[in-house]
Amino acid sequence: MATTATAPGSPVVFSLWPSFADVWAEARSQQVLAIGVDMPIGLPAKDLRRSDTEARELLGPRRASLFWTPPLCVLGAADHAEANRRARAHTGRGLSVQAFHLLPKVREVRAELTPKDLAHRARPQAAEVHPETSFAVLAGKPMERSKRQLPGQAERLAVLVPEFSNLAEVPAPGPGATIDDLLDAAAAAWTSRRMAAGTAMILGPDEVDATGYQMAIWA
Repeated sequence: MATTATAPGSPVVFSLWPSFADVWAEARSQQVLAIGVDMPIGLPAKDLRRSDTEARELLGPRRASLFWTPPLCVLGAADHAEANRRARAHTGRGLSVQAFHLLPKVREVRAELTPKDLAHRARPQAAEVHPETSFAVLAGKPMERSKRQLPGQAERLAVLVPEFSNLAEVPAPGPGATIDDLLDAAAAAWTSRRMAAGTAMILGPDEVDATGYQMAIWA
């Protein structure tokens, strides 16, 4: 799921793309200023990422929505058992099944981006975002309800409406998407707009992994 948004109050446009490579190619061809990626990019060696710790503190009761980022040593693991063994050997901690299932998308994103694409002055600038963290920053507090429940969806929509002129109601999701996806994509678009304006919050700034990728989360 990808979104496009420009000035505050402008409409947000949703689109579904087959791969991150297609999204990144379109962003470059359209000279997009910033793109928020809802996926870990920089991966830790042994210690937990500072960005994850700071985001979980900010999320409070919704901290479980952010999985601990898989360590770099598991990136090429063929299955969860192998990834879990590698994680325990290198970090002393196991790897959850949920975190393991992030790895194909992490590899896909890292195959397209270079560390330079994450630099503050890169154009387009790519950065990792976490929608629940963006919602917490936008609202000034963590969301109270799950986004999988109608009250939680309404809660998130309420904070998005002032930011996007066409979100009085969430559009019906097309094939391959859910309302959760649309809300998360809009939150990522809000953060991307702040990235382009230089007003985004950066969690874990200046933290870089062993391969040169920033490990920050932007909000």
